[in-house]
Amino acid sequence: MQKQTHPTHLPRRKRSARLSLAMMGASAFGLTACTQPAEDEHLTDVRFDEPKSYQSVEDCVAANVYTRSACEDAYEASLESVPRFDTLEACEAEHGEGACAAPTDEQAQAAGGGGWFMPAMMGYMVGNMLANTSRGRSFERVYQEPVYRNRQNQGNWNAATSQASQRVNQRNEAMRSSVVQNRQATTRRGLGTRSASWGS
Repeated sequence: MQKQTHPTHLPRRKRSARLSLAMMGASAFGLTACTQPAEDEHLTDVRFDEPKSYQSVEDCVAANVYTRSACEDAYEASLESVPRFDTLEACEAEHGEGACAAPTDEQAQAAGGGGWFMPAMMGYMVGNMLANTSRGRSFERVYQEPVYRNRQNQGNWNAATSQASQRVNQRNEAMRSSVVQNRQATTRRGLGTRSASWGS
């Protein structure tokens, strides 16, 4: 049985600030940024950079792509996204024997407490989301995806990263589809309003 080790470098402090993207009914990523669209704004365009995978916060920082703050926040958001189970047996039933563990003290602190089990964290992926809004503003967000062990990847980093990439792509496509549908609905409403005005 292969023993899975946890990343040795974890965030040193808990960050309470959390932003979640819940626009247009689309459930998306844990985000880390200072600004977000106003409530009456909606996204009109969204683009995603290819996410990069890291096995620890220190790996993320050393890559010199994101700030330490962004690396730490993305790690913590990834940790919160890992599937959680009340018992070790329930976790292993879904993810495979030996694939699960209780969170370390640092992980439990970063996630707001322990008392649960999860597939062993192997790292995380971080990417950028660039978007435009209905008010003509542009903004950028950092999104994340956890990389964890399960019965399909058996703790293989490359296989686990590939699975995380698939989840990222699925969520990206869901967000793009939501933006397109929202834009089409807005266009139809606008045409209907103008037609009524012309006929009056």
